[in-house]
Amino acid sequence: MSYPEVTTPGADDLRRLARSLVQLLDSARQLALAEQGTNELAARVEEHLGVPPQDLPVVSQTIPMYQLVDVQVAFERWVEGDPRRSSEIIGVRGWQRRSHTFGELLGTGRTFRVGIGPADYVDVPDSPDSTKSCIQFGILLMADEGERWAMLVRIEDRGPFKQAVLEVVSHDKGRSQHLLADLRRLAVQHSVLRGQVLTLTQGEGEYGAFQFLRRPTLGRDELVLPDATLSQVEEHVVGIAHHRDRLLAAGQHLKRGVLLYGPPGTGKTHTVRYLLSQLTDVTAFVLSGQGLRLFGQACSLARLLEPSLVVLEDVDLVAADRSFGPMGNPLLFEVLNQIDGLGEDVDVTFLLTTNRVDILERALSERPGRVDVAVEIAAPDSDGRLRLFRLYGRQLGVAELSDDDLAPASRSTEGRTATYIREVVRRAAMAAAFEDGTAAIRVSGEMLERAAIELLADRSALTRSLLGGAVEPDAEPPIHGGVAFAPRGWVGYGPMRGRDEPKPFGAEH
Repeated sequence: MSYPEVTTPGADDLRRLARSLVQLLDSARQLALAEQGTNELAARVEEHLGVPPQDLPVVSQTIPMYQLVDVQVAFERWVEGDPRRSSEIIGVRGWQRRSHTFGELLGTGRTFRVGIGPADYVDVPDSPDSTKSCIQFGILLMADEGERWAMLVRIEDRGPFKQAVLEVVSHDKGRSQHLLADLRRLAVQHSVLRGQVLTLTQGEGEYGAFQFLRRPTLGRDELVLPDATLSQVEEHVVGIAHHRDRLLAAGQHLKRGVLLYGPPGTGKTHTVRYLLSQLTDVTAFVLSGQGLRLFGQACSLARLLEPSLVVLEDVDLVAADRSFGPMGNPLLFEVLNQIDGLGEDVDVTFLLTTNRVDILERALSERPGRVDVAVEIAAPDSDGRLRLFRLYGRQLGVAELSDDDLAPASRSTEGRTATYIREVVRRAAMAAAFEDGTAAIRVSGEMLERAAIELLADRSALTRSLLGGAVEPDAEPPIHGGVAFAPRGWVGYGPMRGRDEPKPFGAEH
């Protein structure tokens, strides 16, 4: 029996065999993908990165929702900062896409299928009068010379706080971390919050939300205070801000606290408005009512966006003496810790107002570094009352009246507040309008005196208290006075800043 001759395969035969095996394996992979559902998204990311993304590390960063617009600005600044950089935005389609992380979306399986579609956007306020379109679910394919990244931006609302999540995939974990660091720096540097006036509110489904306020435009002549009082406030708030660099060079600290105290209606809030109108390049956070519980959040942003001003209106609501209750005051401790936690070289001003300075915790009101100066905003003197009548009646012809014409009305409002005098002017204007229904409304000194006497004769202690007037000895005490005030300080504090709350994008972790 004869057998065929056996020959040893040559190099070309081995190459052909290897190619055939590769084709066989690829065909088997394609068949498996076809049965499972091809992951179009993973294929597009692999095309961008040059390697299968399923085997690469994912680096993630959570940020508060209010900084989503800053992240969008950071993306744009990153691309504009170097002509060698590029970025393409793609979306993800698939009804289960929002339920999965980036790593899960890049995987394949029978449980869900995803593909490429349009990105999802949301309009977010970036000023009192405008909004900016921001990615709320989409992928950025980013490149910088030889470096390449894929980043998923998505909203996470399954935990206690609604937050945004950035997830980055690249060849190297360190390069992903470096990209996130660049974006954090740009988000702080170009933040839309910088130089704005903001208030914090409790947002549905999230820890806190910012609302933009229009910056007041209030001239010095519209604030009626004794010159010595106003100069003292300006020196500690505006003056230090103007000499910031010189003070730092001289080794002096910039953090300061100013307390404005006095009866309701004397002009504390008006003084705050004046200061906001002067500090046009300062980021201001105005907290009042329920927003006071978000003090820690405001301080975190104030540190990042310095120079900053943090206003706490009616601080007695959270900073009453800790002896008022057996359990202490947790929000007071938060205020003290946040103020102490800011470095002395941080250019942040704490501006506090209160109607009840007598009940403030001494650890806040009497310790330098927390409150450096306390300024009383008292009821106006005789000169102040004349100025207030002319200010509030400037459209009623009152500014043309002499001091003698206004003297009786001034005497009738002695010891009263600015708010009280404004009500006197309003009543006089109403009376003038009823007397003559055709001509332009003009108010005389006699009308002002008569309105002041009528208001004084009103025996409603509550009305006069709310207007900032003195309460008669036989009248009932104001609803916010004495022991009746104590329970207000203990109601509705809500959750404190927790470890699950995302830190501001750019803050130290």
